[in-house]
Amino acid sequence: MTPAQKKTFRILLIISAVYFAAFIAPNLTGAREPEMLSVFEIDEFAQYSHAIDMLRPGDTLYQTARNFLIYLHYFYGYPFYFFSALVLLPLKLILGADWTAVAHTPLIVMTLRQMINVLPILLSALLLVHMQTKFKSLWKSVGLFALLLLLPGAVVNDLWWHPDGLATLVVVLTLFFLDRDELRFGRSFWLAAVTCGVGVGIKYMGAFFVLAIPVYLIWGIVTKKLTWPKAIGKGALFVVIMFAALVISNPLLLLPQERAEIIAIQTLQWEQSSVGIILANKEPFLKDGYPPDIRTHYGQPFFLLLAFAALGLGIVRKETRLKNSLILAWCVPLSISIINLATRRTHYWLPIMLPLFSTLVYFFPEEKLRFGGKSRDLAGMAVAVLLILQAALFIRTDVGIYTTQLQREQQAASILFYEKLEEQVFEPIILDRELVVYRDWHVYCPDTPPRRVEMNWDLATYSYITDLNPDVILLDRENVLLFSQADVISQAVDQGDMKQMHEFYGDAGQDALEDYQLVLQDEFGYALVRDELVEMCLE
Repeated sequence: MTPAQKKTFRILLIISAVYFAAFIAPNLTGAREPEMLSVFEIDEFAQYSHAIDMLRPGDTLYQTARNFLIYLHYFYGYPFYFFSALVLLPLKLILGADWTAVAHTPLIVMTLRQMINVLPILLSALLLVHMQTKFKSLWKSVGLFALLLLLPGAVVNDLWWHPDGLATLVVVLTLFFLDRDELRFGRSFWLAAVTCGVGVGIKYMGAFFVLAIPVYLIWGIVTKKLTWPKAIGKGALFVVIMFAALVISNPLLLLPQERAEIIAIQTLQWEQSSVGIILANKEPFLKDGYPPDIRTHYGQPFFLLLAFAALGLGIVRKETRLKNSLILAWCVPLSISIINLATRRTHYWLPIMLPLFSTLVYFFPEEKLRFGGKSRDLAGMAVAVLLILQAALFIRTDVGIYTTQLQREQQAASILFYEKLEEQVFEPIILDRELVVYRDWHVYCPDTPPRRVEMNWDLATYSYITDLNPDVILLDRENVLLFSQADVISQAVDQGDMKQMHEFYGDAGQDALEDYQLVLQDEFGYALVRDELVEMCLE
C-alpha cells in the first residue's frame, strides 16, 4: 500500500475500534442470567447452553474432545459454534472453574455478541470498502465505511449473538477473493471456493453463489483467459474444493448418525422457513407495498433505487464491470429465495444489502461539489443531498435502537410481569418441596431453587401440562390471544397440534383450566396457580 492508503487504513481501524467499543455497553444487557435471553432473543437462549457445553471437560480426553465436536444444536453449522466456543475459551481460562456461574452470564454473552457479530460486520465493511476504493481516497473510504456501518440492519445484527455476522463475512470474503483474482484463476479463486464452502456450512450462504461462479467462469472464456475445457475443469475443481471446505468445517458430516440428524433438522428448518413455523404464511412479499421493516432497516425506496443505479453504473464502467456483475449475480438468487420464504426477517437481507450499498461510492463526487449551472454539478448535488438525508434517517433510527437496547431490562414487559409474580405469587407460596413452574418462551422466570422452571419448545397443551403437573403456569398474553382465535386452526402448519394448543390457550384465557385459577394478568402475561395454592396468593 502507498502511504496514503496506509493512512486511510489506519483511520478506518480507529473508527472500527470506536465502533466496536460502542457496542460493549448495550451488549451487556438482556443477559442477567441465561433465562433472560429468551425474553429478548429466543435464538440466543436456544444456542447458549450448547456453546457452554462444548467447553465442559469430560471424564476423559476423548469425552472432552467429543463435547467440543458434537454440539447437538444442528440448526446452524459447526463453524458458528466452533468460533463461539473458541472466543469463550480465554474467558474460561481467566475466570476459572466457576466460569459458567450466573454472575458471569453478561460477560459471556457480551463477548459472543462482540466477537461473533460486531467484529465480522466490521471486517465485512472494511473488505467492501477496499474492494470499491482500494483505500485510495480517504474521504470516499471513510464515507462509505460509515454509511455501511450506519445501516440499522447492521446495527441490529450487532446487538445479538447469531450466525448472520459470520455468514455475511464469508459472503464478502468470497466476493473479495473473486475480485482480487482478476480472472487469473489462481490462489484467490481457490480461496473463494474455500469461503464459499464454509458459507454453505454456516447458513447455506455459499449455495447462493450458484449464479456468480458460472458468470465468473464464462467471463474468463469471453475474455479469452480460459478455454471451455479449462473452464469446465476449473469449475469442477471449485466445486470439489467447496465441498471439501464444507465437510472439513462441518466434520460431523463424516459421522453417519450425526449426519442423519443434521440432514433431518436442516430439512425441518427449510420446511419451516418455506411454509411457516406454527402458522402458515402465504402472503406475498409486496402485499402492502414497500415493506416497512425494509424501510426501517435498509432505507427509503429512493435509497434502494440509488443503490441499483450505482450498481448499474458500476457494471457500465469497464474497470468495475466484473466486480459489480458478480455482486448482482450474488444478490439475485438469495433475493428470490428470501422473497419466496414464509418467514422473512430483516437480517436475512444483510448479506445482500452490504455488497449492494457498497456500490453507492460511485455516486460520491471526486471533489467538493460546487453550486452552479452545470447539470453534472446539480445532479451530483441532488444525489449527495439524498444520501445525506438517508444517512440522517439511519442515525435517528440507530439512536433509537441503541438507547432501547441500553434500557431494555428496565422496560421489558416480561421482566415487569416477573416483578409482580415475585410479590404476588412466588413469595406468598411456601412449600416443603420445590415449586414446579411452566413458562412460555418469552416469559421471564429464572430457574432458581426451590423453584424448578420448565419450558416447552412446542408450547403448552393439556397433555403436556398433565404430564408436567406444574404448580404455576405462566403464559404469554400474545400466545393466549393468538391461539384462542376461532380461525387459528385453519391457518396452522399442523392443524392437529394447533387444535390441542387452541383448546388449552382458549381455556386459559377464559380462566377455565381445570385445577387452576387465574391469579395475575397484565398487558404481558397470565399467571395461573393450582387450586390448593390459590389461598396463599390471596392472603
